[in-house]
Amino acid sequence: MRNVSKVTEEDLKYAFDKIEYWYKKNIKFLTIVTVPFNTSCIFSNIICKLAQNNNKVLYVWGKNGENRELVNIVRELNSNITHSYIEKGHSNSDFTFIHYSNLMKVKEHYDLVIFDDITYFSNLSNVTVRDMLEICASLGKRVLIYSIEKLALVGEKLELVAYNYKKPFVEPRILTTRIDLNLDIPFTLYDYFKWFRESNHKVVIYVPNREKLSIVYDYFSNKLKLQDVKVIKVSEKDEMKRCEKVSKYKDKAIFVITNKIEELLEYCYMDDAVILFSDNERYTYKKLLYVCGQIRNVNLKLPEVLLVSNEVSDDMERAKSMARDFNKKVWEKRLIEL
Repeated sequence: MRNVSKVTEEDLKYAFDKIEYWYKKNIKFLTIVTVPFNTSCIFSNIICKLAQNNNKVLYVWGKNGENRELVNIVRELNSNITHSYIEKGHSNSDFTFIHYSNLMKVKEHYDLVIFDDITYFSNLSNVTVRDMLEICASLGKRVLIYSIEKLALVGEKLELVAYNYKKPFVEPRILTTRIDLNLDIPFTLYDYFKWFRESNHKVVIYVPNREKLSIVYDYFSNKLKLQDVKVIKVSEKDEMKRCEKVSKYKDKAIFVITNKIEELLEYCYMDDAVILFSDNERYTYKKLLYVCGQIRNVNLKLPEVLLVSNEVSDDMERAKSMARDFNKKVWEKRLIEL
């Protein structure tokens, strides 16, 4: 398994065995609970075994195309297995990819449906996920869910720690202030920004909407006294591509202010993330967790994620608690191994 260098064979075997054991039982659902942006390698074994028996697998996720990591691993295990991406109808492949928005257009029954809500920045609400799982149940003999929490009302659950990294999952720091963030920032955050500048860090500063984007960009450009920092405003896709080139500069601090919480880190390397107005209703606990997972996926040196707001929302508390639980499971696993 040369392409799985970041994942130990021992960890993979544990997942392989658990998934295979579940599939052989008369249980419809299995939810694999894990951290955002964990690996898809864990599905390669069951896909290969089903394909060898002329069984078919449907892979549902949030990308318009195939999961290249998974395709590469499966083809390494068995180069004869066929794969494809469809938008509707039928497929002649052993395993088939489809965007979740096209799930209702599938006209075929599968031996296994994998619903992946982990390996990309998921925007799906819990209600939407449950609705989609009902469709998956009608399309598949078995349904395997990859998620940050168990949402299927029935079935088994398997908890997996993060495979791809030895560092802990990022636990966000919560910074509350009485200051109107439309006008100023607290001294604590100012100290963080000074440290980011001195370390030549690339920092993404998230805001919830275009109105806040203009306000915050104006503040950083004209009022905040931080020299030797390049400040960039990003709200469109072409601006992200320009930002990708700038973010590669190693000898200068760069602050990127954006309202595109899902897209930016797909294009740009960033060291840290600051979420301003983090008590805004746009920032669900799921989105906050995915920011932690996504920047951890980009920066392997344990980045900072700062949640800055006037109040501590339930979603902020829940995101911090879930991140802590992820790390607690890793710690417990290491104790067992010792």
